[in-house]
Amino acid sequence: MLSVNTMVERLVAYRLLKNVNQDELATAMGFNARQTLSAIEKYERALKPEELLKALDYLKVNFEDFVDPYSLVGEAVYSWRQTDSSQDTLESFEADTSRIIALYRDLHKQFSSKKPSVLLPKISIKKTSSFDEAEQIGQSLADELELGDYPAERLEDQLFDKFNIATLYLDMPSSVSGAATKLNDMFVILANRNEVIGRINFDIAHETFHCLTWDAIPPAYIEKAYSSVNRPHEEKLADVFASALLMPKKNIEKHFPNSSEFITEDSINVLATKFGVSSQAMKWRLKSLRKMTQKQVQSLDERLLINNGNLVNSNKPKRYNAQFVDYLYKAIDTGYLSVRKISSTLKISFDELSLLFKDYGKDSPFDL
Repeated sequence: MLSVNTMVERLVAYRLLKNVNQDELATAMGFNARQTLSAIEKYERALKPEELLKALDYLKVNFEDFVDPYSLVGEAVYSWRQTDSSQDTLESFEADTSRIIALYRDLHKQFSSKKPSVLLPKISIKKTSSFDEAEQIGQSLADELELGDYPAERLEDQLFDKFNIATLYLDMPSSVSGAATKLNDMFVILANRNEVIGRINFDIAHETFHCLTWDAIPPAYIEKAYSSVNRPHEEKLADVFASALLMPKKNIEKHFPNSSEFITEDSINVLATKFGVSSQAMKWRLKSLRKMTQKQVQSLDERLLINNGNLVNSNKPKRYNAQFVDYLYKAIDTGYLSVRKISSTLKISFDELSLLFKDYGKDSPFDL
């Protein structure tokens, strides 16, 4: 059952979500003055059950939704990276993913010795920062996280281990590339597992920038992906940061110590595949590092760069992530949650849940 304070917090969250002011709701709840509701919202007066029911009726909020332990209403803040997605599509998908994120956090608290907390590195960046500053921060973070020769391989694990930034791979609408989600005690990056791996990795690095700079440069709720037209400066900063994080200068230097006229489509494809990025991203990174001239870039046959020259493995990432699935297994095995509860929260069938465990090399902890 929700605590009294949580109920008040949710009531305030729903009031704001529904665009209802205190005067309107106070009247609907039977109060003579707005100050009574104000006192409730400040925890100075108790909220009576019958008053709550009147408020929910006016706000058109189902009581079961209101007390849902996996609701993040009023807490989760999203920044969507998408292309021409409708508001309804985003809101519907957000409602579903919020429950998955809330479940993940609950299970992490239950089964991990590491408790959620947001301890992010101090990053000296602001809206007016230069691209050089963003590049330096990206490269420095790659060093700090000890990401190795090919940073994309270790980025997801290190982000969660060091900064409590989790990544969930989901089946998203084709118009949605991903999102950064801020909670009170953790961040979650949502990645569309149906995109090519190079784009997925770049999106994760891009959203990492937003997680690390959320207070200094709050991201927009909806961000236009893959568009250079009137793109905000902070989004360009995020791209420069992501490029440097995934392709640090010193790592590239190991492959091309000097500017070379022998950089070809094939060499770009091979290098991009090793770094887990797209050939397009690698091409522009090489140019920014002065490994290629503008003339060399223009002379490339773009057709040969598609899908990294067909070198990329077409297998998409497994759904969610290994840790989350391990938590789901433990929740069922220990009786912490029922199979039905997990199935309904994830909106997948029992068969799909069983197959999920199989994908991660686990026997199903329940009988179908």
